[in-house]
Amino acid sequence: MRGSRSLFNRRGRSWRGPGELVVFSLYFLCAVLLVLSRIGHGIIAETRDAFADFTAPLLEAASAPVIEARHALDRVSSYAGLFAELDRLKQENAGLKEWEWRAKGLEQKVQHLNALLNAVEEPGLNFATGRVIADARGPFVRSVLINLGREQGLRVGYAAISGDGLVGRTVDVGTSVSRILLLSDLNSRIPVLVGPAGVRALAAGDNSTELRLEFLPDGAQIYPGDEVYTSGSDGVLPRGLRVGVVEGTPGAFKVSPYTRPSDIEFVSVLYFDSPALSNGLSGVTLAPSAQALSAPPPNVTGAARPAAQAQPVGLGLQHAGANQASVPALEAPNPR
Repeated sequence: MRGSRSLFNRRGRSWRGPGELVVFSLYFLCAVLLVLSRIGHGIIAETRDAFADFTAPLLEAASAPVIEARHALDRVSSYAGLFAELDRLKQENAGLKEWEWRAKGLEQKVQHLNALLNAVEEPGLNFATGRVIADARGPFVRSVLINLGREQGLRVGYAAISGDGLVGRTVDVGTSVSRILLLSDLNSRIPVLVGPAGVRALAAGDNSTELRLEFLPDGAQIYPGDEVYTSGSDGVLPRGLRVGVVEGTPGAFKVSPYTRPSDIEFVSVLYFDSPALSNGLSGVTLAPSAQALSAPPPNVTGAARPAAQAQPVGLGLQHAGANQASVPALEAPNPR
């Protein structure tokens, strides 16, 4: 077509300029590289990697100003929200100070009432912490093995807890290994107190992720979100161990445990020698023979259970603690 221009259009015997020669060379080079890349030639891959290594510092240097600018914008936006956050923290701090004064007043009142009633304080508990070494979970069993046993002074029926709450109780104790029956196991039955009113019930496992609430009294005032903790009425588990929270609707309440079997890595076993465990009255049979699984070792330095500071059982355990450390106190659930 007359008047049309093309890269390959010549005037006589020479190119129209050096620019067209450069453009033609680039087109030809791109075509060659495209063909080589389609056939998977190794030279292309090596060249591409070498080019990426060469240009990486340049790209990093070129992107540094953009990254800094983005960070500056983020800081400016965060500074704009700091005033609202500061106001919120001031209000929260004022509320916490008010609760601190109330807590101190209630503590003094409790101490005064205990002195008037000559109440006997509950002894503190010692514990030993071990690691879960096997997880036996199947359609009919929920239990774990830990690397603690009679050498550490464990016995059948001791409560096992984690940093979140009650895990279960020991059912088999060997020399250096023990089996813990989890709360979710079908054979697990734990007497509990529910809510601020302390409604007595039984938390039963059914091999699912939640526990059933059984034997609730008629007209019990229970609501979703109520705390569930052990009652200690069975004489095996200490009172006040956190179990979970209530979920569901009236007539179909369940307990969502604080501890999940998949998250259990370390457990702490509490040395709680109740009369039920010592005399075999709790449903857990303790043989009088020294060779029984539940019998403590004759010479165990960690098996000593001196009474620590008088305080209720708690769950704020640090898993690195030794078995001579006392268990911190558990805060009572807040009233509705």
